[in-house]
Amino acid sequence: MFQILTLDDPRWIDFIDSRREAHIFHHPRWIKNLEEAYGYHGFFLALLDKKGQIRAGLPIMEVNSPLTGRRWVSVPFSDHCAPLYENEAALEELTTGLVTLSAQKEIPRMELRWSYPPREEIYCEVQHVWHTRQLDASADPDVLFEGLPKKIRKYVRSSINRGVRVEIGSSDADMRRFYKLMVQTRQQHGVPVQPWRYFAGLQKNLLAQGLGFILLAYHQEICLSGIVALHWQKTLTLKYGASLKQSEEDLRELRPGYLLEWEAIRWACENGYTIVDVGRSGLQDEGLRDYKNRWGYQEQPLAYCSIGGKLSYTAPGKLMRLMNSVVRHSPAIVCRAAGEILYRHFG
Repeated sequence: MFQILTLDDPRWIDFIDSRREAHIFHHPRWIKNLEEAYGYHGFFLALLDKKGQIRAGLPIMEVNSPLTGRRWVSVPFSDHCAPLYENEAALEELTTGLVTLSAQKEIPRMELRWSYPPREEIYCEVQHVWHTRQLDASADPDVLFEGLPKKIRKYVRSSINRGVRVEIGSSDADMRRFYKLMVQTRQQHGVPVQPWRYFAGLQKNLLAQGLGFILLAYHQEICLSGIVALHWQKTLTLKYGASLKQSEEDLRELRPGYLLEWEAIRWACENGYTIVDVGRSGLQDEGLRDYKNRWGYQEQPLAYCSIGGKLSYTAPGKLMRLMNSVVRHSPAIVCRAAGEILYRHFG
């Protein structure tokens, strides 16, 4: 039978702790931060056995927006969120249950960021690819580094030789430094930035709880670039990256992004993580896909499914393209204000 579990139900933590394929987007603290930042309602939809134990399930957030409608999403602002299940029979039963739920009038359409067993009622499409790298639990970072392409090794060594250093942290001050970079990066690309409260929540709800960290690259006292990394089970997820606007040739030549990427992989090796996840890329974004592939990340199609209506995640892309020039040529406050207004509608 299906049951809705609250975010503090200990059965869910026990369940995801038992599933090695679970990752940070299944964690209650990730859902809690989205609740606090955007006002969504989060819960877990679980298939229980006769003893009340979870056989299969997925996190859900209800988004209620005048722009994108009322919908259940698994999960907003998460590149992917696979259902968790003990066996194939449980997955089939979970899928059938989702279709049955969707037929009830009080249940809104569902948007599921993964592929599900085929059903006539489920609509799927592939507009993205997903990149991960498998690591041996006992991998030697030095051996792994020597296996990277020559150009990447050259850039990493050059960055170090030019005096770039990387610091790891999880404090509010670290997040504020990262957010300053994030605003500049988003403005440079003409894209609104998420509200500060969202990143403050990441620091409070995840990083401060031992579920992530920030890598910051410095040259002398200038913070050049940063990565927000999250982790659960054996997966390290590189969720956000940002850089100082590098208009000067000497700053571009420091290449801090390459050093940060390598330090994240090194951290995963040294701490026994077996998967590094760098998220999704659009099918048309050949430059980003090529960059990830050169690092040895494996590319695979990423399907999104919906029940009870078509997917709505393409809507923000159209709006963002219209705003691109405005954001790029306006003060940073416009970039932040646009994100404050829009992000909660398009999770």
